[in-house]
Amino acid sequence: AAANLGPSSRRKREKGGGQEGGSAALYVDRRKSKVWNYYTKLGDAYVECNVCKKQLSFHNSTTTMREHLVRKHSIRDTLLSQLKDDQTSESDYAAQENVAKRSRQMTPDNGLYHAASCSEPRTDVILELVLEMIFRDLHPLSVVKDKGFGLLIGYLEPGFALPSPLQLSSMLWHRYNLVKQQLECYLQSAQAIVVCVEFWTSQFSRTYLTVTANFIDGAWRRARCVMETQQVHEEEAEGDLGEKLYAVLAEFGLSGKSVFCVMHDSPQSAAANWQQLKDVYGWSSLCCAARTLHLCI
Repeated sequence: AAANLGPSSRRKREKGGGQEGGSAALYVDRRKSKVWNYYTKLGDAYVECNVCKKQLSFHNSTTTMREHLVRKHSIRDTLLSQLKDDQTSESDYAAQENVAKRSRQMTPDNGLYHAASCSEPRTDVILELVLEMIFRDLHPLSVVKDKGFGLLIGYLEPGFALPSPLQLSSMLWHRYNLVKQQLECYLQSAQAIVVCVEFWTSQFSRTYLTVTANFIDGAWRRARCVMETQQVHEEEAEGDLGEKLYAVLAEFGLSGKSVFCVMHDSPQSAAANWQQLKDVYGWSSLCCAARTLHLCI
């Protein structure tokens, strides 16, 4: 646009004189300040941040815009020193353009700034870490909707969009199926398995059954693998135990012949089920020694 102006008009714009002084300041700002790489102008009084879509007041100065980049998006002072709209020459402007292009190609790990958008490989890694945090630390899936967690992720990685609880649920089932397949292959290496049966009650008075496989693997290591935890009704907690165990074994491709014995967590459970397990499935029953000793004491 400046090239189409006459010499006198261009001099007026550059000096900021006459009635076009305000427009000239804006013209020079937008041309020479790299802050505008991160903003879109909305009319004469507002700008919008391209990273977080926040709207800021604009009064022909980019100071507030630079401060927002530092505070909210960790765009470091190292890069901002190249974003200052001080009086720079045309050659300096061209040099700064090249510096900005090189800076945009750098990764967030170099400490200069965080990219406006999160790359696909990095997004996949962050998603996996969020999912791992949920199942390792037993967080609810709704943690991604919590404001504090969103602020933390937004500060660390502004370009990352948190998934919904429904998306996390799908990812969690996918991860479960992968681990289950790995466990199934691992269990095939066991020559004999001791199936441990444990009934326990939650703080909400709900009864659960946990089935664990114990064996010595091919490397002579003791393995203890939780195969399933399922809720059971109190009236049927001890009933049809053989059917429950047989169904769990079948899910992992194991036959009843692979079971050496069934370990019960209480004498009552052993007494109530040993006859059925022996007659129908051929499994011997034992009671946990530690639990038995505890009852004796």
